Amino acid sequence: MLRNKLHHSLIKQAIMLPLVIPFATGTVLAEDWTHKVRLNGFTDAIYQATDEAIPIHGASNEGGIDNRGSFGGTQFGFNITANINDRITLYSQISAAHENRYALHLDWGFMGIEVNDAFTLRAGSIKFPVGLINEYVDVGYLYPWLRAPQSIYSEIVPNGPQVTRDGYSGASLLFSDSVGDWTLGADLFGGEVKMESADVRKTQGLTLKADWNDEVLLQLSSYTGLMENATPAQMNNQKHDVTTFGVKADVNNIVFYSEVADVKMGSLANMHAKTWYASLGYRIDRWLPIITYQDFEQGEDASQQQTFSTVGLRYELMRNTALKVELTRIKTKVGKGMFESAPTDNSTNQFGIGLSVMY
Repeated sequence: MLRNKLHHSLIKQAIMLPLVIPFATGTVLAEDWTHKVRLNGFTDAIYQATDEAIPIHGASNEGGIDNRGSFGGTQFGFNITANINDRITLYSQISAAHENRYALHLDWGFMGIEVNDAFTLRAGSIKFPVGLINEYVDVGYLYPWLRAPQSIYSEIVPNGPQVTRDGYSGASLLFSDSVGDWTLGADLFGGEVKMESADVRKTQGLTLKADWNDEVLLQLSSYTGLMENATPAQMNNQKHDVTTFGVKADVNNIVFYSEVADVKMGSLANMHAKTWYASLGYRIDRWLPIITYQDFEQGEDASQQQTFSTVGLRYELMRNTALKVELTRIKTKVGKGMFESAPTDNSTNQFGIGLSVMY
């Protein structure tokens, strides 16, 4: 239980971050800055390769993985939290990734205003609150896989699940309260999402959470939005609807994750996706062997069908540092799945190794 609570504390640190420049005199800055601002960081160095020439999970020049190998997912970043006063806190994340040629950019930055003990109002550029780990998906140390399961955590357009987003500009109302060993939470949010290939306007949604003793987490999310400036153009003015449910457990050294999602894109039947994954692992001292199965299906007639079977191993090298190795068999049953185009073989092998650090 101590390990679970420590892990829960690290997650809280990873998702609390700010962008702040104190406008104060030198005396005030010297006295107040150190105890008002908290800095955390993370680094993930990842290498993956397949035995297929067609890249998967993106184009080869955008972090996609093929038989030439890819360092997609390699990144570093900083989380900064600043307490302005007893009720207002600023959060932000600045990062650089292989896919963006390591150009520094602001992932998100927002303010949180504590209304009372149960409610907090947030406004600005906020991490998207859909998916069990999406609010800290950049911090690889906090989850067992080399990269988060792409059947849920992928923004590939159009041949991807389209479940989670990086962040949104808008506002949310957070609720949190405890009942016995349970912590209950809700996030009512709204705004707009801007991506390279599309904008999602009029986004509105609700996420509900129930956490038992920092060991079992249940999460249900539903949101909707309107697609604009999209590529391909057929997505424009289509209503985007997503419903997800997830379970995460870390009890007596047993580690379990599972999520399922249903995604609709207005009248575009070929983009209706049903996707899920399940992971099961057992912690042995510093070792965590884990198996994961993912199923991705898109189109009312299941014109895209793909599965991923993964055997992974995580080893705690030292405090806040983990080495991860994975072997995956990708079965493309129908269509191209999440490949850039139809693969040359319906069975593809993928290998990955990475180092994750949180500091």
